Amino acid sequence: MSTKPLNPQRRVVGGRALVNRDWIREFTGASVGTAARWYKVREEQPKEHRHPEKERADGTDFYDEQQFRTFYTWFQQDKASKVLKADPELHELNPADVVSINKAAALLNFTGASVIRKYRRDNPGYFPDSVGQVEGPTGRMIPGFRVGDLQNFDRNRTGDKLGKAGRRPGPQDAAPVGRPSALEEALAAELSAYTREELSATQLAETYVAEAIERDGYHPGLAAELSVQYGGPQSSWEYVVRSTLKHRPAAAPARSEADRRAAIALSALRERGDVRGLAASLAREHGGSPDVWSRAVNAARRLADPTP
Repeated sequence: MSTKPLNPQRRVVGGRALVNRDWIREFTGASVGTAARWYKVREEQPKEHRHPEKERADGTDFYDEQQFRTFYTWFQQDKASKVLKADPELHELNPADVVSINKAAALLNFTGASVIRKYRRDNPGYFPDSVGQVEGPTGRMIPGFRVGDLQNFDRNRTGDKLGKAGRRPGPQDAAPVGRPSALEEALAAELSAYTREELSATQLAETYVAEAIERDGYHPGLAAELSVQYGGPQSSWEYVVRSTLKHRPAAAPARSEADRRAAIALSALRERGDVRGLAASLAREHGGSPDVWSRAVNAARRLADPTP
């Protein structure tokens, strides 16, 4: 289906320049939904920066151009201020130094190295390229990144195309361009990693549901488990689970005992870190031999850092 071409219009009435919605879309690059939403939630925006009221002329809605430019300048600055800030340590390091993918994620305040892998996989050219391999916390070689490249990446995160993503973790002081849903609030920290993709909370939740089904198989308590793990109302997760199952009706088989132990070990790795004696501790806590739990810990390490 072809996209209807824009028909931007600008006219001067009584010394004021007025523009139509297509002019706004051409000027900003916004989608029709985004442009409409700016106007819809205008009462929630600061009065001095508010989107202009519409003025009807010749059967078309027009808006005061200067007022819109004032609104859009504020909107861009507001978005930029909401981009997740890097750890100040990043800009104190030597630009020539090379750090591991894990350290890079920590410096950028990402939720983990998987965020960087997703950037590089889904948005080629957006995140800096790896400059080689460095030794990781388990002794394996993992990707390394030049500090100067990370510093430049952070400086260029302006908040452009933020959409629902790019918020700081936690509740927002205000919602001038629309109030976040309960699921958006619950996933705010994870969403902050996807500023380029304009990933919605529902899309991110569907990803988590699909991963859980792929890993463990579907079971009736899945929504409740995800609600506990990621936050947000169970009813919201139930909706996402139903939606996901419609696209993949054949649920994966239930996980094996080895998979169950690997899941427990993965949780322990995330909570305690890759500490010495972890397998023995898990054996004492959950039963079984240290050798069995050692294999589970190794499997969990591969899940936590799948880089070959």
